[in-house]
Amino acid sequence: MITMLTLSNNTLLRTAVLVLIAISVTSPLFGKRNDDIVTMKNGDKFTGEIKALQYGELIFKSDYMKDSVHLDWNRVENLQSKDKYIVSLGDGHRVMGTIRRTTVNEGKQQFTIATDDSTLEVSPSEVITIDQREASFWNQLTGSIDYGFGFASGNNSTNSSLGANVAFYTAKNSISLASTSQFDSQANAKNTNRLTFDSQYGRSITTNWVAAGLFSVLKSNQQDLNLRSTYGAGLGRRMVQTDRTKLLIIGGGAYSHENYFPQPGMQSTLNNAEALLGLTFSTFRFKTLNLNSETFVFPSLTDVGRIRLSSRSNLRIELMRNFYWNLQFYENYDTRPPVKAPRNDSGLTTSVGWTF
Repeated sequence: MITMLTLSNNTLLRTAVLVLIAISVTSPLFGKRNDDIVTMKNGDKFTGEIKALQYGELIFKSDYMKDSVHLDWNRVENLQSKDKYIVSLGDGHRVMGTIRRTTVNEGKQQFTIATDDSTLEVSPSEVITIDQREASFWNQLTGSIDYGFGFASGNNSTNSSLGANVAFYTAKNSISLASTSQFDSQANAKNTNRLTFDSQYGRSITTNWVAAGLFSVLKSNQQDLNLRSTYGAGLGRRMVQTDRTKLLIIGGGAYSHENYFPQPGMQSTLNNAEALLGLTFSTFRFKTLNLNSETFVFPSLTDVGRIRLSSRSNLRIELMRNFYWNLQFYENYDTRPPVKAPRNDSGLTTSVGWTF
């Protein structure tokens, strides 16, 4: 078991490294200026570097500031930058160009994106996110890492959980990688462990449609599952996209390779063709609360009547800048396991983490 777990970890590590190398090789390098200008409605004026716009807050850093400040996007009067940024709009467009926010007739405001070929003018309320076109690939990564630990003296049990994720965005493409590892130990009981790796790729086709691909790995002692690899692809449609809430539905097909712990008289290795239905949802509330959820359903085409469900939800509450408390719920359900094993593997974990 230890050998297989080590092999799985090495395989996941190699996969993640290859993906990151591929992105970095194909990502050009750009220089970043620090003469962006932001003027607030109360007259305050800042000169420095626009870091990002997310959840209705403009993140800005001047060379005389120790830390970045978060400015209310609705209270920004004027903004100007000579650098190019990747701007996401409420209609699904992602545009790269220089940006400018100005006040026009009778207090009405206008947000302008100047690309190499044209100029786009929209209302500031239509701007969902602003991301830097960073000076290096590594600076363009976003992600988080968290860890949780628990101990109960009554039954001498311990449990630990480790999670990490990283994402990379361009004007049309997005790649995200996530991995979790859990270990549970209890006196006079069998130790259990659970390992996941999930990668997703998206490419905008139109304002509302996205081509999507995914690759995931699951190892679960709870379901006697030594390793399951799933490859999927499909089309997604953005149903909701605002500065605080996003909803995407996905439909397509998948292939899975399963390897269960050997059981007498039962086949432990199987290959399945499956349909794919998915939903991803995220929302930001009260300036400190972030909810992310994704659910995928896999109706089997090879074993008609068998349906798998994979779901994960994270509730994050910010404790202080870049540090948070995380509550995660996960569920993996199989209506008809091919071996004698529990149908579901579900759990609840808590942890503290750091974002970058």
